[in-house]
Amino acid sequence: MKNLSEDNFPVKYIVIFFVIAVIITVIGYLFYLERKNTIEQELYQHVVSIKEIKLQQIDKEQLQRKRIIYSFLQLPEIKADLTNILLNKSDDKLKNRISAWSNELKKDFDFVSVNIFNKNADLIFSTDSSKGLFHNFLKYEIKVILQKDSSFLTNLYLGNNKNLLQAIITPIRKSGKIIGYLWTEVSFFEYLFPILTYTNQETGGVEYILLKNKSDLGFVLKDVKENNNYILRILPLNKKDKAEFEKIVSEKDFGNRNLFNGTKIIASVNKIPGTDWFLIAKINQDKVTESTKNSSIAIFIISLLLIVLSASITYAIWKRSRLHFITRTINLRKEKEALSERYTSLTRYANDMIFSLDKSGKILEANQKAFDTYGYSKDELLKMNLLDLSYDKKKDVEIIFSSINTNEGILFETNHKRKNGSLIPVEISAKLIKQSDEEILLAIIRDNTERKKLELDLILAKDRAEEMDRLKTIFLSNMSHELNTPMSGIIGFSELLLLELNDKTHKDMAAYIHKSSKRLNDTLTSLLDISKLEAQKTDIKLVPVEVTEALKDCRRSFSEAAITKGIIIKYISSSDKIFINAEYSIIHKIFCHLLDNAIKYTQHGEVILQSDILENKAVIKFIDTGIGISEEHLEIIFEPFRQASEGLTRKYEGSGLGLSITKKFVELLGGTMSIKSKLETGTTITLEFPLANK
Repeated sequence: MKNLSEDNFPVKYIVIFFVIAVIITVIGYLFYLERKNTIEQELYQHVVSIKEIKLQQIDKEQLQRKRIIYSFLQLPEIKADLTNILLNKSDDKLKNRISAWSNELKKDFDFVSVNIFNKNADLIFSTDSSKGLFHNFLKYEIKVILQKDSSFLTNLYLGNNKNLLQAIITPIRKSGKIIGYLWTEVSFFEYLFPILTYTNQETGGVEYILLKNKSDLGFVLKDVKENNNYILRILPLNKKDKAEFEKIVSEKDFGNRNLFNGTKIIASVNKIPGTDWFLIAKINQDKVTESTKNSSIAIFIISLLLIVLSASITYAIWKRSRLHFITRTINLRKEKEALSERYTSLTRYANDMIFSLDKSGKILEANQKAFDTYGYSKDELLKMNLLDLSYDKKKDVEIIFSSINTNEGILFETNHKRKNGSLIPVEISAKLIKQSDEEILLAIIRDNTERKKLELDLILAKDRAEEMDRLKTIFLSNMSHELNTPMSGIIGFSELLLLELNDKTHKDMAAYIHKSSKRLNDTLTSLLDISKLEAQKTDIKLVPVEVTEALKDCRRSFSEAAITKGIIIKYISSSDKIFINAEYSIIHKIFCHLLDNAIKYTQHGEVILQSDILENKAVIKFIDTGIGISEEHLEIIFEPFRQASEGLTRKYEGSGLGLSITKKFVELLGGTMSIKSKLETGTTITLEFPLANK
C-alpha cells in the first residue's frame, strides 16, 4: 500500500475552486435579475392569499353569527320576552330581563350594540343609550333596510368615532308572521386588524386601504401602539389618492405593476363580500427590489466565504481521506460479517420454514426448521424442488408461476408432505427479490396444523351454540303456549268470581288471583314475543298507521291508573295526523308499554306524550317526571330479563323483558329508540320512524 505522505495535493482542486467562484458570480447576477420578478410575484401572491383566507374567515364567522342569533331567538324565554315587548306588554321586570340577556349577548359575541325594532322601524330597545343608530340612518332608511324575510348582513357603514360597522338583522316572528327585528352591530375593524397585523409580521411594508365604491369614503388603515396595545386607526384619503386607487380598481389588472403618484407599486384588490367596499393592499415595488438586491449581495458574499472555507476544509480532509477509507473498509467488513451472523441466527431459530429458491423452484438454501419439519437432511433437501414437497403439484405450480412476478408476491394455502408421507397443511408467502445480479424467490412457509385444528374447533363450537339457541327458542315458545291456555281459564274464572262474590275477604282474594294471573299472562306473552323475535318468525304486514290515534288510545287505556296515582297525562302534537308504515297491534303494544312504564315509575308529577314531524321522520317522545335511571344502568335495561333494580329486593314488578321486546319491535318496523334519563328527575324515551307514503 502506498504511503499517504507520498501523495501530493492535486493543483487541479485550486483551479476548480477558482472557476466555481467565477461561475457563482455570473450565475448570482443572472439569478438576481430572474428572481427579482419571481420574488415580487411571490410576495404579491402571499399577500393575496392572506387577504383571501382572512376574508373567507370573515364571511364564515358572520354566517356563524347569523346562525347563533337565529338559534338564540328560538329559546322559549327569549322568544316570549321579545313577543311581549313588541306587542307593548312591557313592564320593568321584562325590560330588566331583556337588558340582562342582550348585554350578555353583546359581551359573548363582541357586538357593538344590540337593538330591537318593531315593524314600523321604531327603536323599542337598545344597549346603546345614545341611540347612535339614528345618527347613522334616517328612520325611513332603516325601514327600507328591515324589509327582509330572513336574517341578513347589511352593507358596511360608519358609526360613531369613525368605527366601521356591519349589522346582522334577524326577523322576530310570532305565529309565522314578522312582528319586529333584532339589529346587532359588529365592528368590522376587529376583522381587518388581524389581516393587517399578520401580513406585516410575514412581509412588512404593506399598506392597506379601505375604499367605498362610488363614494367619497376612503381610508388608510394603520395599526398603532397605545398603552402597550396595538389598535386600528384610520386616516382619510385625500381626493388625489382616492382617484388613483379608483383607477387601479377600475382597471382590474391587480397583479401587474402600477404607478401610484409616480411610484412603482404592486396592488392587490379584494371586494369585501356582501358590501360595496374594496380592501386594497399596496406594496412599494422599489422596497421589494432593494430587499432582493441586498439579499443577493449577502448570499454572494456568503457563497464566496463558503468556497474559501470549503477549499481549506477539502485540503484537510484529503490528507486523512486514505486512512479514513481503509478504516471504513475494515469497519464495513466487520458490519457485513455481523449482519450475516444475525441473518443466519434469525433463519436458524425462526418458527417458520424459510427457503431461498431459484426462478425454477429449486431449493438453494433452507433453515433448520425446514429440515426438522419435513424430515429431510440438508443434503437431501437442497437437491429437491419446492414442488417436490407439494401434495397437489398441478394446483401449486399454477398459483406460484402465474403470480410470481407481481410486486406484492403471493400468499396461499396448500398441503405439503413430509419424508414419511404424512400431510401437513401450510401457508406459503413468497416474493421475487433481487440478490446481487440475479433474482431469487424468497419463500416463508408456516405450519398450519394447529390453526386448522383451532378453526375446526371454532366451527363446531359455533354450531353447538346455534343449536342451543334454537332449542331455547323452541322451549320458550312451547312453554308459553302450554301455560297460556290454563292461564286464560284462571283469568276468566277470577273475573266471574269478582262479579259474583259479595264477601269482601273472598272478593279481595279473587282480585289478587286475577291480578297475579294477569301479571303471569303478560310475562308469558312477553316470552312468546321475544322467542318469535329471536327466531325471526314475526310475520308482519306493514300498512299506513295513524300515530296520534294510537297514542290517544293508549292514553285512554291508562287514564284510570294515572288518576289513581295522581299523575297527569298530557298529549302534545304539532300535526293533526302522522302516518308511519307499521302494524297497528304492534305499534299499539309499543306505545302502551312505554306509557305503562312511565306511569309505573312516576310517583308524582306528569307524563307527556309528544308527537312531531322532524326531517321527514315521525318523532314520538314519552317524557315522565319519575325516579329516573342512573347512567350505568342505561347500558343494561334493553337486555332481556334485566332491570335498573334487580334481585329479590327490587321495588317494582316485571320480568325485565318489556323494553327489550319494545326495542326489537321498533327496529322491526324500521325505527330507532333512544333514552335519556337522570336520577330523581325523570326519563325521556324517543322513537323515530320513517313517514309513510299515503
